[in-house]
Amino acid sequence: MYNEDLAIYKGYLRGLIRQLKMLRTAIENDNKGEAQIIINELIEDTQNNIEDKN
Repeated sequence: MYNEDLAIYKGYLRGLIRQLKMLRTAIENDNKGEAQIIINELIEDTQNNIEDKN
């Protein structure tokens, strides 16, 4: 069970890093619309992960 939970957590972190890199690029390119979309996706993904754990 521990290894399975760790694999799920690592998968979540990989996705988070990918989104954060995209957010950084959008901010660097002064693309506020894209940055807002990414932020909304981060919030939604995090909320969904919290709800899945309960």
